[in-house]
Amino acid sequence: MLSFAQWLEATTLGTALRESALMFPFVEGTHLLALGISVGTIVISDLRLLGVSMKDERVSDVMGQLLPWSIGGFVVMFVTGGLLFWSEPVRAYTSPWFRLKMLFLVLAGLNALIFHRTLYRRIHEWDRDPVPPAAVRLVGFLSLLLWALVIAAGRTTAYRL
Repeated sequence: MLSFAQWLEATTLGTALRESALMFPFVEGTHLLALGISVGTIVISDLRLLGVSMKDERVSDVMGQLLPWSIGGFVVMFVTGGLLFWSEPVRAYTSPWFRLKMLFLVLAGLNALIFHRTLYRRIHEWDRDPVPPAAVRLVGFLSLLLWALVIAAGRTTAYRL
């Protein structure tokens, strides 16, 4: 795996991304803006799942309006994150913070997948409840926690602490 990271870093694109005065800041800035859009809309959805905000709104309405923004932001974040990784794969590979970030990202994805395959399929039972059932609130709490951990580990990776 390390040899692959070394090869990837030595590619023309890896070198260009890393050494460009404009490309790396543009990619990183776009990554952070997409993170704000994706995670920002996820936080709003999670707060509704927790029954903390928008209690008069149906959960399906809130999520229906925000999900396209969450997914769109995530796609841009994923692409730009891949480019950021490509610029310094050896450093990322050897960073425990990067590995933690990836772990938390996978867990956040699994949390969302399990929610959409189980509890969300029965949304008609609790869609209008000001405070959803405990299992739904747990999903919202785990999502908030995992995304906070993804961001914290990502920023720590960026600053090489």
